[in-house]
Amino acid sequence: MKAGVGISKNKNSFKAGEEAAKQAVKGSGKPNFVVVFSTERFQQKQLLSGIRSVTSSAKLAGCCGAGVIAGEELSKDAVVVMAMRGSPASVGIGKGISKGPHEAGRDSVAGLKKPGTIIFLPDGLTGNVTKVVAGAHETLGAAYRLVGGGAGDNLKFIKTYQFINDEVHSDAVVTALLGQKVGVGIAHGWTPIGEPMIVTKAKGNVVHEIDGRPALDAYKKQFPGDRISAKGFAKFAAEHPLGMPQRTGEYLIRDPLMAEKDGSIKCVAEVPENSAVRIMQGDKQSLIAAAEQAARQAMAGVKKPGALLVFDCVSRLLFLGDDAKTEVKAVRDIVGNVPTAGFFTFGEVGSTAGPPMFHNKTIVVCVLPE
Repeated sequence: MKAGVGISKNKNSFKAGEEAAKQAVKGSGKPNFVVVFSTERFQQKQLLSGIRSVTSSAKLAGCCGAGVIAGEELSKDAVVVMAMRGSPASVGIGKGISKGPHEAGRDSVAGLKKPGTIIFLPDGLTGNVTKVVAGAHETLGAAYRLVGGGAGDNLKFIKTYQFINDEVHSDAVVTALLGQKVGVGIAHGWTPIGEPMIVTKAKGNVVHEIDGRPALDAYKKQFPGDRISAKGFAKFAAEHPLGMPQRTGEYLIRDPLMAEKDGSIKCVAEVPENSAVRIMQGDKQSLIAAAEQAARQAMAGVKKPGALLVFDCVSRLLFLGDDAKTEVKAVRDIVGNVPTAGFFTFGEVGSTAGPPMFHNKTIVVCVLPE
């Protein structure tokens, strides 16, 4: 497998796609698979037309995000194209996440018959992505791994886009099947503090009660010296997400968005009723160390890396600020100076053990062999 990466910030959408694709193809030669990550300011159909004017009939999968990664460059105003030659990719799509998330996940992988690792790119805004992931996993079984993240739109929370071959969609999940010898790593860097608690009342992504009291009061009990209010909760919660313990000993992170006047807490993703939860904490050093951990996990499955894909939560970008570049560099220092593409996600998809999960505030690293 040989890969190349291109990036463009051209204000003309067609030319931006064309420029990024030409750079990528220069590194890969004639590709048979193309990955695209864009930002929402482009005219997405024109952008894709520009890319296809260069990559022609190669299989293509991608989406827009809250920012893109090319090498060690980060941008909220660019398109990134990775072209690959020799990667055994096939692509799929599931439509209508908002109406049937489980069915969309199932449909997206129904035509992917050969076991391997699947790039999984769902709309991160329109539906329950946990159910999208579950639908895909129940269809595929344990012979497959999912790796990817939710499409976003620079935190405008209006509309996202998914790409498959010559088509642009919204409210969909796009998939691409890679080979079996792909390295995957996933980590977050958040650690539990305080006492374990139980979610005693919840519906979807809204946690109403923890330990029989309003969810916000559970935070106040854990931090009696802090003035935690519904109005200021979002800022406080950015550094103190919820973690649900898993059988592996790790924690599945849920990112609280806001607290309501009734004391309920709205999270990015589903928190099931009767779940055990802990309040988590972290700092810039722990998040960067987690990125290194994910890179080492991914490298353990690959003899010689040929390309790197990074799916990094937008909340980590906001938390790290300028140190987000340090995080990406830390990953590349371990994987090596290989063609690198990625985007900042609305939730992440992946697992190194057990079934795939939908994560928050996490980084997923995917290393493709040469």
